[in-house]
Amino acid sequence: MLVVGNGRTITRNMDLPFVENGAVAIEGTKIVEVGTTKDLRDKYKDAEYIDAKGGIIMPAFINTHEHIYSAMARGLSINGYNPKGFLDILDGQWWTIDRKLTLEQTKYSAMDTMISCIRNGVTTIFDHHASFGHIKGSLFQIADAAKELGIRSCLC
Repeated sequence: MLVVGNGRTITRNMDLPFVENGAVAIEGTKIVEVGTTKDLRDKYKDAEYIDAKGGIIMPAFINTHEHIYSAMARGLSINGYNPKGFLDILDGQWWTIDRKLTLEQTKYSAMDTMISCIRNGVTTIFDHHASFGHIKGSLFQIADAAKELGIRSCLC
């Protein structure tokens, strides 16, 4: 049992949408109760306690549209590259990157993307790894990265 408390707790419950000094009691992977920090600490005396230090406690985010391999192009600028439309962008940038990615780079790209997601409160990520080059095994690399980092994923 785990209690995360001393936080401004936001719920999805219309009857109790906000608890100023709130807490969440968690058993395994399930939230079993939401209430005040005092009430839940009194009720679950043997639970491990994490102090949110006045921060926000809320349900995690789900990233429903990601392009994992695009992490490799963050901040990329190509001198003299002036695409004339979406297909030019795909062919001149994205597919060019995709043709060069190795399985190892795909995994590191996934790790970078997922770490950024986790830092921003995302616990589930959806990715349609539309590999132009059809890198055999790339989805397994992305799935391995998700397992390693403890983030849920839906991959195709």
